[in-house]
Amino acid sequence: MRRRVSRRVLLSWLPPAAFAACGGRSSAPAATPTPLPTLPAGTTPVVSATAIPTSTATPSPSPPPTATATAAVDALLPVGFPIDPRTRLGMVTGAVGARTISWDAGPAAEEYSRADQPSGDPERANRCGWNARLHVEYEGQPAVDWYVRGVPVTATMDGTATLLINTVANPFDVYGVPREAYIGNPDRSRAPISPFPGPGGGQGVFVRIENAAYRTDSAHLELAPTLAHIPKDAWVAGFAADAGALSRQFAALRDFRTATAVARWSVKRGDVIGVTGDTGYSEAPHLHYAIRPVGQENALCPTREVGFSRSGWLFGAPG
Repeated sequence: MRRRVSRRVLLSWLPPAAFAACGGRSSAPAATPTPLPTLPAGTTPVVSATAIPTSTATPSPSPPPTATATAAVDALLPVGFPIDPRTRLGMVTGAVGARTISWDAGPAAEEYSRADQPSGDPERANRCGWNARLHVEYEGQPAVDWYVRGVPVTATMDGTATLLINTVANPFDVYGVPREAYIGNPDRSRAPISPFPGPGGGQGVFVRIENAAYRTDSAHLELAPTLAHIPKDAWVAGFAADAGALSRQFAALRDFRTATAVARWSVKRGDVIGVTGDTGYSEAPHLHYAIRPVGQENALCPTREVGFSRSGWLFGAPG
């Protein structure tokens, strides 16, 4: 079933040394995007002078791009929030060692990502989820998180969506590792990058969207409610919209570089693609959101944090 919401409202392989509490640590099969047209390296386009007809008439100005062409290009850009920007976030409260998350007590997602996540104060910048700089510290690539539970997730661009599963489990629960050290701004003395004795489960259940220019990942989704938004004809051979069967099949934790594509379908910006959850390497229920240009290893910063080029995708395409 596909739903639309308001228009307001990349998992490539990462270096093994970069392990993160938020996920983003799985390598997975993905739909092959249509490449953008390019010239061979070092090639300079040349137009022969003899091929250009001469005329004494004043040339007519080139017509402006049509609205349809402009809309097609705009649809390739991953702009806007993957959740309703008005959603009130969970917020970390209490002293280090006894912190907890007060759900729905934080600011709205847009307000938080605009004012707090870029902040130079790490406590403020990460009180409702991890910002891009913290992701770089723990994962090696920028991304953003928001502490939310059971919230619809939407496509931020047109493309092909793939539902991938590493695991439906959470390694903090499987290994009995306390989560408190990792929520908000991690307590570095108690929050190592690799806290588990075995596989960490990567991004758990996640949806990747790809088009000719960009890729987005929305991770740590809740399986059962997410399945309600998958079209009936989207399932890869051997899989079906059976939460029980999928949960049994993907109950075990797997290496973060391993994920299985179970469904694939076309989406438009604004389509609901899943529901937030707590699967995989997740310190708390949240949405992990990442953007990467197709064919590039370096991710882009969704917020407007200092130190990143081409940032600010949540608020519109950067200049």
